Amino acid sequence: MDNHLKNISKRLKSLVKNEDLNQSILLIGKDGIGKFKIVMDIAAALLCDSLTACGKCFGCKNVRNLQHPDFLFVFPFPKIRPESRKSTVFSFSDPVSSNARYSDDTRDEIDNYISTRLENPFAIVDFEKKENIPVEVIKDLILALSKKPLLGGRRVVAILNIDKMAFGAADLFLKVVEEPPDDTHIILTTANPDQLMPTLLSRTDIVKIPPAAIEDIETYLIKILDISENQVAYLARMSNGSPGRALYLSQCDLLNRRNMIFSFFEKVLNRDELPRLIGEINRLYTGAAYPFGETRLDFEIMESIIHDLYLLNENHLDNHFINVDIKGKFREMKVPEIESLEIWKGCCGEVRKACLVNNVSVNSAMIFFYISCADSIDNPVRVRLKLP
Repeated sequence: MDNHLKNISKRLKSLVKNEDLNQSILLIGKDGIGKFKIVMDIAAALLCDSLTACGKCFGCKNVRNLQHPDFLFVFPFPKIRPESRKSTVFSFSDPVSSNARYSDDTRDEIDNYISTRLENPFAIVDFEKKENIPVEVIKDLILALSKKPLLGGRRVVAILNIDKMAFGAADLFLKVVEEPPDDTHIILTTANPDQLMPTLLSRTDIVKIPPAAIEDIETYLIKILDISENQVAYLARMSNGSPGRALYLSQCDLLNRRNMIFSFFEKVLNRDELPRLIGEINRLYTGAAYPFGETRLDFEIMESIIHDLYLLNENHLDNHFINVDIKGKFREMKVPEIESLEIWKGCCGEVRKACLVNNVSVNSAMIFFYISCADSIDNPVRVRLKLP
């Protein structure tokens, strides 16, 4: 499942071999697209005896299991039971003097993350609590970088999802990126480059990770999932080219959620069903603690349905259709005019931002969205309703 990564990996390994690799590089790409695999490939090459990632030497073997003393690996993690600060969680933190100390539960979450990523480099690990990279960890990392590599050669620092550094941590680490030690290579990753400081972007060699082909993701899913080919095709198209995202979606009950939301759109098109729809939305979304991940997924599903309705309107049913497993149901729908779909699209974007950024009640926002969609069928002009 790495055809889309081979050329990038080959080019970067060649730079390592010729000792032309920039000391600080930034890998940009969607979650689960393969950035972690590239990180491991580069680190193995840099710490390989022959600079080729041979896979046989001490350096390669110990990078692959994250046991190399000169491979400093950092990623965001949640703080669980913060009142219980017992131990450090990264190998470079001094167990005696470090302030980066966390509970055994936090340590367990980190161990699970590492084992999951080593087993599947495309895996997306969804923590129950919000994660970040604390300032204390970055301070420990900077202190470790002030010393010579333990084995006397070069050292590699890899930080995943650098956009999730806690307040103040990014400022501290920027100085390291600007002036890295001569014996140190820094590999950073992010899915959100727009959230990074311009100075950091300008100090790194940016490498963009391309999406995987839909056909490759389908082949990957067929090997590991026991579902129909049509459903595999749907997951592959919803993944946006990310193998890890496709696998993650298969574990989120995506198909049942999509079918439920599709029924909401059917009720919108059947005006007599609108009161029933509002009742269903109230039952589903009422409650202040509606999971953020499920809310975000619901908007992705809504956008995919509107996208496919556009294709029906343009008679391009088989070109870039996302919900391929239920084409027949789409054909049976009375598709709104383009003007109405434009309103649906714009309204969906407004409601998504209101929920995920401005913390508007999911229940109120969803009712607003579907009523606006129903109203636009008879009045295909910009909806004047206001979000609560």
